[in-house]
Amino acid sequence: GFVIAAVLMAVVCGLVALWAWCNRAPREVTGRILETHVNNTTGDVAYVVYTPRGDQIGLVMEEYTKVISFFDAYTDQDFLDGAIYDGLRIYAELGNSKESISNRDGKKLPTYSAQLVEINAYQKPDPILLQDGTQVEVWQKNGGVLYALPNGPELLDVHTPSPPAIGMVGTENLEKLPQEAQKNISAYFEKHGQLYDEMEELEAVYQSYLEAGSPASFSTCLILQDTYLSASSPRVIYCTTSLHAPSKYMEVGTAFYRDTGERVDMEDLFTCTPEELGKALLDASGTTDPTLRQEMEDAFDLDRLILGPDLLVVGYEAGSLPSQDTTYFLSFDYDDTILERMHAWAVPYSQ
Repeated sequence: GFVIAAVLMAVVCGLVALWAWCNRAPREVTGRILETHVNNTTGDVAYVVYTPRGDQIGLVMEEYTKVISFFDAYTDQDFLDGAIYDGLRIYAELGNSKESISNRDGKKLPTYSAQLVEINAYQKPDPILLQDGTQVEVWQKNGGVLYALPNGPELLDVHTPSPPAIGMVGTENLEKLPQEAQKNISAYFEKHGQLYDEMEELEAVYQSYLEAGSPASFSTCLILQDTYLSASSPRVIYCTTSLHAPSKYMEVGTAFYRDTGERVDMEDLFTCTPEELGKALLDASGTTDPTLRQEMEDAFDLDRLILGPDLLVVGYEAGSLPSQDTTYFLSFDYDDTILERMHAWAVPYSQ
Protein backbone atom coordinates (compact mmCIF):
# COMPACT_ATOMS: atom_id res chain seq x y z
CA GLY A 1 0.00 0.00 0.00
CA PHE A 2 2.83 2.38 0.83
CA VAL A 3 4.44 1.70 -2.57
CA ILE A 4 1.15 2.27 -4.40
CA ALA A 5 0.59 5.53 -2.52
CA ALA A 6 4.10 6.72 -3.35
CA VAL A 7 3.63 5.90 -7.04
CA LEU A 8 0.27 7.71 -7.13
CA MET A 9 1.80 10.74 -5.42
CA ALA A 10 4.63 10.82 -7.97
CA VAL A 11 2.12 10.59 -10.84
CA VAL A 12 0.00 13.41 -9.38
CA CYS A 13 3.07 15.62 -8.86
CA GLY A 14 4.19 14.91 -12.42
CA LEU A 15 0.80 15.84 -13.84
CA VAL A 16 0.71 19.06 -11.79
CA ALA A 17 4.21 19.97 -13.01
CA LEU A 18 3.24 19.21 -16.62
CA TRP A 19 0.09 21.36 -16.31
CA ALA A 20 2.13 24.22 -14.85
CA TRP A 21 4.71 23.93 -17.63
CA CYS A 22 2.09 23.89 -20.39
CA ASN A 23 0.24 26.86 -18.88
CA ARG A 24 3.25 28.95 -17.88
CA ALA A 25 3.16 32.62 -18.83
CA PRO A 26 5.34 33.59 -21.80
CA ARG A 27 8.32 35.78 -21.00
CA GLU A 28 8.30 37.86 -24.17
CA VAL A 29 6.25 38.55 -27.27
CA THR A 30 6.64 40.26 -30.63
CA GLY A 31 3.80 41.44 -32.84
CA ARG A 32 1.74 44.31 -34.13
CA ILE A 33 -0.70 46.54 -32.29
CA LEU A 34 -4.26 45.69 -33.35
CA GLU A 35 -6.30 47.63 -30.78
CA THR A 36 -5.77 50.25 -28.09
CA HIS A 37 -7.92 50.17 -24.93
CA VAL A 38 -8.02 53.25 -22.68
CA ASN A 39 -10.21 53.30 -19.56
CA ASN A 40 -11.54 56.86 -19.44
CA THR A 41 -12.29 56.51 -15.73
CA THR A 42 -9.04 55.07 -14.42
CA GLY A 43 -6.73 56.03 -17.28
CA ASP A 44 -5.51 52.45 -17.57
CA VAL A 45 -4.01 51.60 -20.97
CA ALA A 46 -3.88 48.18 -22.64
CA TYR A 47 -3.12 46.95 -26.14
CA VAL A 48 -4.14 43.94 -28.19
CA VAL A 49 -1.06 42.45 -29.84
CA TYR A 50 -1.19 40.11 -32.85
CA THR A 51 1.77 37.72 -32.83
CA PRO A 52 3.55 36.19 -35.85
CA ARG A 53 1.95 32.84 -34.93
CA GLY A 54 -1.54 34.26 -35.40
CA ASP A 55 -2.40 34.60 -31.69
CA GLN A 56 -3.72 37.65 -29.86
CA ILE A 57 -2.74 38.69 -26.34
CA GLY A 58 -3.52 41.63 -24.08
CA LEU A 59 -0.69 43.89 -22.91
CA VAL A 60 -1.28 46.18 -19.91
CA MET A 61 0.82 49.29 -19.25
CA GLU A 62 2.00 49.71 -15.66
CA GLU A 63 3.65 52.56 -13.77
CA TYR A 64 6.96 50.73 -14.01
CA THR A 65 6.67 49.84 -17.73
CA LYS A 66 9.67 51.08 -19.68
CA VAL A 67 9.07 52.00 -23.33
CA ILE A 68 11.86 52.45 -25.90
CA SER A 69 11.10 53.85 -29.36
CA PHE A 70 13.52 53.73 -32.27
CA PHE A 71 11.50 56.34 -34.20
CA ASP A 72 11.06 60.03 -33.39
CA ALA A 73 7.44 60.04 -34.58
CA TYR A 74 6.38 57.55 -31.89
CA THR A 75 7.38 58.58 -28.38
CA ASP A 76 7.46 56.45 -25.29
CA GLN A 77 5.00 58.73 -23.50
CA ASP A 78 2.48 58.46 -26.35
CA PHE A 79 2.61 54.70 -26.01
CA LEU A 80 2.18 54.78 -22.22
CA ASP A 81 -0.75 57.20 -22.58
CA GLY A 82 -2.55 55.09 -25.19
CA ALA A 83 -2.19 57.78 -27.86
CA ILE A 84 -1.03 55.20 -30.41
CA TYR A 85 -3.69 53.09 -32.07
CA ASP A 86 -2.21 50.95 -34.79
CA GLY A 87 0.52 50.69 -37.40
CA LEU A 88 3.24 49.73 -34.90
CA ARG A 89 5.18 46.54 -34.30
CA ILE A 90 6.64 45.92 -30.86
CA TYR A 91 8.75 43.60 -28.77
CA ALA A 92 7.67 43.26 -25.13
CA GLU A 93 9.00 41.57 -22.02
CA LEU A 94 6.07 40.32 -19.97
CA GLY A 95 5.33 40.33 -16.27
CA ASN A 96 2.48 38.75 -14.34
CA SER A 97 -0.84 37.59 -15.74
CA LYS A 98 -3.61 40.19 -15.51
CA GLU A 99 -7.38 40.20 -15.71
CA SER A 100 -8.36 39.32 -19.27
CA ILE A 101 -9.29 42.02 -21.76
CA SER A 102 -11.56 41.37 -24.75
CA ASN A 103 -10.82 42.22 -28.35
CA ARG A 104 -13.30 43.95 -30.62
CA ASP A 105 -14.87 40.58 -31.43
CA GLY A 106 -15.62 40.00 -27.75
CA LYS A 107 -13.05 37.24 -27.30
CA LYS A 108 -11.28 37.23 -23.94
CA LEU A 109 -7.51 37.20 -24.37
CA PRO A 110 -4.65 36.03 -22.16
CA THR A 111 -3.37 39.29 -20.71
CA TYR A 112 -0.07 40.28 -19.11
CA SER A 113 1.60 43.31 -17.62
CA ALA A 114 4.40 44.86 -19.67
CA GLN A 115 7.81 45.28 -18.09
CA LEU A 116 9.57 46.53 -21.24
CA VAL A 117 8.23 47.56 -24.65
CA GLU A 118 10.35 48.35 -27.70
CA ILE A 119 8.69 50.05 -30.69
CA ASN A 120 10.74 48.50 -33.50
CA ALA A 121 8.72 49.03 -36.73
CA TYR A 122 5.99 51.19 -38.21
CA GLN A 123 3.68 50.51 -41.15
CA LYS A 124 4.42 52.37 -44.37
CA PRO A 125 1.38 53.83 -46.16
CA ASP A 126 1.75 52.05 -49.51
CA PRO A 127 1.47 48.24 -49.63
CA ILE A 128 2.84 46.16 -52.50
CA LEU A 129 1.05 43.64 -54.71
CA LEU A 130 2.28 40.13 -55.36
CA GLN A 131 1.92 38.47 -58.76
CA ASP A 132 -1.47 36.96 -57.85
CA GLY A 133 -2.78 40.33 -56.65
CA THR A 134 -2.29 39.64 -52.93
CA GLN A 135 -1.66 42.80 -50.95
CA VAL A 136 1.34 42.83 -48.62
CA GLU A 137 2.02 45.41 -45.93
CA VAL A 138 5.47 47.00 -45.70
CA TRP A 139 6.83 47.75 -42.24
CA GLN A 140 9.89 49.94 -41.78
CA LYS A 141 12.23 48.61 -39.11
CA ASN A 142 15.27 50.11 -37.52
CA GLY A 143 17.74 48.69 -40.04
CA GLY A 144 15.45 46.67 -42.25
CA VAL A 145 12.02 45.97 -43.73
CA LEU A 146 9.28 43.55 -42.69
CA TYR A 147 6.64 42.21 -45.10
CA ALA A 148 3.34 40.96 -43.65
CA LEU A 149 -0.14 40.01 -44.84
CA PRO A 150 -2.92 42.38 -43.71
CA ASN A 151 -4.19 41.13 -40.34
CA GLY A 152 -2.10 38.06 -40.98
CA PRO A 153 1.34 36.62 -40.37
CA GLU A 154 4.69 38.25 -40.98
CA LEU A 155 6.15 36.71 -44.13
CA LEU A 156 9.67 38.05 -44.59
CA ASP A 157 12.04 39.91 -42.28
CA VAL A 158 14.82 41.65 -44.25
CA HIS A 159 17.91 43.03 -42.54
CA THR A 160 19.38 45.79 -44.69
CA PRO A 161 22.91 44.89 -45.86
CA SER A 162 25.62 47.25 -44.68
CA PRO A 163 29.26 47.85 -45.63
CA PRO A 164 31.85 45.76 -43.78
CA ALA A 165 32.06 46.45 -40.08
CA ILE A 166 35.28 47.55 -38.45
CA GLY A 167 35.77 43.95 -37.33
CA MET A 168 39.18 42.70 -36.41
CA VAL A 169 41.23 40.18 -38.38
CA GLY A 170 44.06 39.38 -36.02
CA THR A 171 45.60 42.84 -35.56
CA GLU A 172 43.95 44.20 -38.72
CA ASN A 173 40.89 46.41 -38.94
CA LEU A 174 39.26 48.70 -41.46
CA GLU A 175 40.13 51.88 -39.56
CA LYS A 176 43.84 51.30 -40.17
CA LEU A 177 43.39 51.75 -43.92
CA PRO A 178 43.70 55.17 -45.58
CA GLN A 179 40.50 57.21 -45.65
CA GLU A 180 40.32 56.89 -49.44
CA ALA A 181 40.50 53.10 -49.17
CA GLN A 182 37.78 52.97 -46.50
CA LYS A 183 35.54 55.18 -48.63
CA ASN A 184 36.05 53.12 -51.80
CA ILE A 185 35.41 49.80 -50.05
CA SER A 186 32.18 51.08 -48.50
CA ALA A 187 31.07 52.53 -51.85
CA TYR A 188 31.67 49.20 -53.58
CA PHE A 189 29.41 47.30 -51.19
CA GLU A 190 26.72 49.97 -51.30
CA LYS A 191 26.60 49.60 -55.10
CA HIS A 192 27.26 45.89 -55.64
CA GLY A 193 26.74 44.26 -52.27
CA GLN A 194 23.17 42.91 -52.42
CA LEU A 195 23.26 39.21 -53.31
CA TYR A 196 19.50 38.59 -53.55
CA ASP A 197 16.33 39.81 -55.26
CA GLU A 198 13.99 40.92 -52.48
CA MET A 199 10.76 40.56 -54.46
CA GLU A 200 11.69 37.11 -55.75
CA GLU A 201 12.37 35.99 -52.19
CA LEU A 202 9.04 37.46 -51.02
CA GLU A 203 7.09 35.66 -53.76
CA ALA A 204 8.76 32.36 -52.81
CA VAL A 205 8.04 32.88 -49.11
CA TYR A 206 4.39 33.64 -49.84
CA GLN A 207 4.07 30.36 -51.74
CA SER A 208 5.60 28.58 -48.74
CA TYR A 209 2.98 30.21 -46.52
CA LEU A 210 0.17 29.01 -48.79
CA GLU A 211 1.58 25.48 -48.66
CA ALA A 212 1.79 25.65 -44.85
CA GLY A 213 -1.96 26.23 -44.70
CA SER A 214 -2.18 28.37 -41.55
CA PRO A 215 -0.22 31.01 -39.62
CA ALA A 216 0.43 28.50 -36.83
CA SER A 217 2.21 26.20 -39.30
CA PHE A 218 4.36 28.95 -40.81
CA SER A 219 7.45 30.69 -39.44
CA THR A 220 8.60 34.12 -40.57
CA CYS A 221 11.51 33.86 -43.00
CA LEU A 222 14.68 35.89 -42.73
CA ILE A 223 17.14 37.56 -45.08
CA LEU A 224 20.41 38.35 -43.38
CA GLN A 225 23.47 39.50 -45.29
CA ASP A 226 26.66 40.28 -43.42
CA THR A 227 30.08 41.43 -44.65
CA TYR A 228 33.22 41.24 -42.57
CA LEU A 229 36.99 41.48 -42.97
CA SER A 230 38.20 37.91 -43.33
CA ALA A 231 41.95 38.19 -44.04
CA SER A 232 44.75 40.54 -45.04
CA SER A 233 48.09 40.34 -46.87
CA PRO A 234 50.92 42.81 -47.54
CA ARG A 235 48.94 44.48 -50.34
CA VAL A 236 45.36 43.19 -50.09
CA ILE A 237 42.39 43.25 -47.73
CA TYR A 238 39.93 40.33 -48.09
CA CYS A 239 36.24 40.53 -47.25
CA THR A 240 33.65 37.76 -47.04
CA THR A 241 29.93 38.32 -47.51
CA SER A 242 27.56 35.66 -46.19
CA LEU A 243 23.90 35.50 -47.21
CA HIS A 244 21.16 33.63 -45.36
CA ALA A 245 17.97 33.81 -47.43
CA PRO A 246 14.90 31.56 -47.80
CA SER A 247 16.02 30.31 -51.21
CA LYS A 248 19.76 29.98 -50.63
CA TYR A 249 22.82 30.24 -48.47
CA MET A 250 26.03 31.49 -50.02
CA GLU A 251 29.36 33.12 -49.25
CA VAL A 252 31.21 35.47 -51.58
CA GLY A 253 34.81 36.65 -51.27
CA THR A 254 36.05 40.05 -52.43
CA ALA A 255 39.57 41.50 -52.47
CA PHE A 256 40.68 45.16 -52.30
CA TYR A 257 44.04 46.90 -52.52
CA ARG A 258 45.00 48.19 -49.09
CA ASP A 259 46.28 51.57 -50.28
CA THR A 260 43.40 52.60 -52.57
CA GLY A 261 40.43 50.36 -51.70
CA GLU A 262 40.00 49.46 -55.36
CA ARG A 263 38.62 46.00 -56.04
CA VAL A 264 41.18 43.38 -57.09
CA ASP A 265 40.26 40.90 -59.80
CA MET A 266 40.79 37.44 -58.36
CA GLU A 267 42.81 36.52 -61.45
CA ASP A 268 45.42 39.16 -60.54
CA LEU A 269 46.20 37.33 -57.27
CA PHE A 270 47.61 34.31 -59.10
CA THR A 271 50.49 33.60 -61.47
CA CYS A 272 48.60 30.93 -63.43
CA THR A 273 45.42 30.88 -65.49
CA PRO A 274 42.02 30.25 -63.84
CA GLU A 275 41.81 26.90 -65.66
CA GLU A 276 45.19 25.78 -64.28
CA LEU A 277 44.29 26.84 -60.75
CA GLY A 278 40.88 25.13 -60.92
CA LYS A 279 42.42 21.86 -62.10
CA ALA A 280 45.10 21.96 -59.40
CA LEU A 281 42.56 22.62 -56.64
CA LEU A 282 40.19 19.91 -57.79
CA ASP A 283 43.09 17.46 -58.01
CA ALA A 284 44.07 18.37 -54.44
CA SER A 285 40.46 18.03 -53.23
CA GLY A 286 40.50 14.27 -53.77
CA THR A 287 37.10 14.33 -55.48
CA THR A 288 36.73 10.90 -57.10
CA ASP A 289 33.11 10.96 -58.26
CA PRO A 290 33.46 11.65 -62.02
CA THR A 291 30.06 13.33 -62.28
CA LEU A 292 30.72 15.68 -59.37
CA ARG A 293 34.25 16.38 -60.60
CA GLN A 294 32.96 17.40 -64.03
CA GLU A 295 30.25 19.60 -62.50
CA MET A 296 32.88 21.35 -60.38
CA GLU A 297 35.13 21.93 -63.36
CA ASP A 298 32.24 23.36 -65.39
CA ALA A 299 31.13 25.68 -62.57
CA PHE A 300 34.58 26.69 -61.32
CA ASP A 301 35.21 30.42 -61.35
CA LEU A 302 37.76 32.53 -59.48
CA ASP A 303 34.92 34.61 -58.03
CA ARG A 304 34.00 31.49 -56.02
CA LEU A 305 37.18 31.87 -53.97
CA ILE A 306 36.96 32.95 -50.33
CA LEU A 307 40.30 33.73 -48.70
CA GLY A 308 40.76 33.46 -44.96
CA PRO A 309 43.93 33.64 -42.85
CA ASP A 310 44.39 29.85 -42.77
CA LEU A 311 42.21 28.43 -45.54
CA LEU A 312 41.27 29.09 -49.14
CA VAL A 313 37.67 28.02 -49.78
CA VAL A 314 35.85 27.35 -53.04
CA GLY A 315 32.09 27.80 -52.61
CA TYR A 316 29.41 26.30 -54.84
CA GLU A 317 26.00 27.70 -53.92
CA ALA A 318 22.95 25.45 -54.03
CA GLY A 319 21.92 24.86 -57.65
CA SER A 320 25.36 25.38 -59.17
CA LEU A 321 26.16 21.65 -58.97
CA PRO A 322 23.25 19.63 -60.43
CA SER A 323 24.02 16.55 -58.31
CA GLN A 324 24.06 18.52 -55.03
CA ASP A 325 20.96 19.90 -53.29
CA THR A 326 22.80 22.20 -50.88
CA THR A 327 25.71 24.63 -50.83
CA TYR A 328 29.02 22.80 -51.28
CA PHE A 329 32.42 23.98 -50.04
CA LEU A 330 35.98 22.80 -50.69
CA SER A 331 38.64 23.96 -48.21
CA PHE A 332 42.41 24.05 -48.76
CA ASP A 333 45.42 24.84 -46.60
CA TYR A 334 47.92 27.29 -48.05
CA ASP A 335 50.29 24.53 -49.10
CA ASP A 336 52.48 24.30 -52.19
CA THR A 337 49.45 23.71 -54.43
CA ILE A 338 48.39 27.29 -53.77
CA LEU A 339 51.62 29.04 -52.79
CA GLU A 340 53.35 28.01 -56.04
CA ARG A 341 50.52 29.64 -58.00
CA MET A 342 49.89 32.78 -55.93
CA HIS A 343 51.76 36.08 -55.72
CA ALA A 344 53.58 36.39 -52.39
CA TRP A 345 52.07 39.82 -51.77
CA ALA A 346 48.58 38.31 -51.99
CA VAL A 347 49.05 35.40 -49.54
CA PRO A 348 47.05 36.16 -46.37
CA TYR A 349 48.81 36.55 -43.05
CA SER A 350 48.16 33.53 -40.86
CA GLN A 351 46.37 33.91 -37.55
